[in-house]
Amino acid sequence: MVRTGATQAICRGVAHGVRRHARTALLAAACFVQAGCSDGQASAPAQAAGDSTLTRLLSEILPAVERASGIEAVRPLQVARADSSQLDTYVRQQLESQLPPATARAITAAYARLGLVPDTLDLRGLLEALLREQVVGYYDPAADTLFVLEHVPAAQLEVVLAHELVHALQDQRVDLDSLRRNLIHANDRTLAAQAAIEGHATFAMMEWQMGQLSRGVADLTALPDLGAQLANLDLDALGDVASVAVLQSAPEVIQEELIFPYVGGLVFLQRAWSAEDGRPLPFGDGLPTSTEQVLHLDRYLVGDHPTDVVFSQSAPRGWEELYSNGLGELETRVFVAQHVGDEARGEAAAAGWDGDAYRLLRGPDGEVLVWVSVWDSDAEADEFAGAARAAYGERYGSGAGSSSAAEQMRDVRVERVSLEGRPGVVIQDVPRGMSLQHLEALARVELSEQ
Repeated sequence: MVRTGATQAICRGVAHGVRRHARTALLAAACFVQAGCSDGQASAPAQAAGDSTLTRLLSEILPAVERASGIEAVRPLQVARADSSQLDTYVRQQLESQLPPATARAITAAYARLGLVPDTLDLRGLLEALLREQVVGYYDPAADTLFVLEHVPAAQLEVVLAHELVHALQDQRVDLDSLRRNLIHANDRTLAAQAAIEGHATFAMMEWQMGQLSRGVADLTALPDLGAQLANLDLDALGDVASVAVLQSAPEVIQEELIFPYVGGLVFLQRAWSAEDGRPLPFGDGLPTSTEQVLHLDRYLVGDHPTDVVFSQSAPRGWEELYSNGLGELETRVFVAQHVGDEARGEAAAAGWDGDAYRLLRGPDGEVLVWVSVWDSDAEADEFAGAARAAYGERYGSGAGSSSAAEQMRDVRVERVSLEGRPGVVIQDVPRGMSLQHLEALARVELSEQ
């Protein structure tokens, strides 16, 4: 039996471990750019035969990491050092293959219209700088190799290896490249999958660390729920390990998406493995399909998959659809919280989310954002509609949080509707005085269960 004081100390240690390892985070953002998600181009070997110290450490920690992750290696694992120039090359390859300049501009325009990022944001430049600042190790499926940056101190080598080793083991069980490619255009499902991938790796890494401290076999599910311990994790807590200057300068939505797969994924897996016997892997049929499932374990356990919301009308003649995707529960929460300045209200307003889609279009009068969401109940749809009105009131209104005069020349309509008999909310953010001729058609959707 673990005494209360010791349990709290271990939880604090686990929380600190997450902070320490958060520097290895790789940004999902809207496009799921992540080291380890390759386009078939292997990283250049950084010492082809591998570093002898890394190889020895890898073999020493492998049995414990296999046990903690629930995956045994079926073929030899390769490990090598990489220098900063090799990381730069790899990052640029990922950005070129996954985030073409036109796509980056479209994503920025959509999130800027939502008020989540400035319209002047250089998304590709920010991602590149973030990856350079945060990455200390990565697994490249194309090279089938774990890479550790050469500047990683000796004291942290095993921690970095333990995390990336889990990704290598995952790739031997499921094709990580295929998994990520299949989801790359579905923002919320991508973030949920990343939470499973990174949460699993962080869980096994932490359990390995606990075993090292106790000199035995650790069980992270025996600890109190980590959600409470990690609820107040902030960027200042990361600064005692490595620079977080770029991370702190990033928009809130990007910060959230950077941290969520590691912290949210860790909490999700601890809860899931505490509730289910046999520690089923969170892949295949067990892969979460929404951030709602990651945030609310009960939704995951009962198989509550989100509703697909698909716009049924194409852009009319003379219009251009710039970008279309969905926010999901997590980003809906961020949207409300950021604009009203209340995280609790953001959480409450996003609870009950069951599916959404938005589209940003450019018409003769300017940009039009249409955002349609479906909810579990009338009460939850009503709550979101009220919060959305408050959020847009702050965004375009005359309060202290209002935007520039140019951005205030907008009309926003937040309507409670019935979508195929389901509680829904339709939001239209349009230039002031715009003709209503096309708006109804632009918001028409079809619903289907995943």
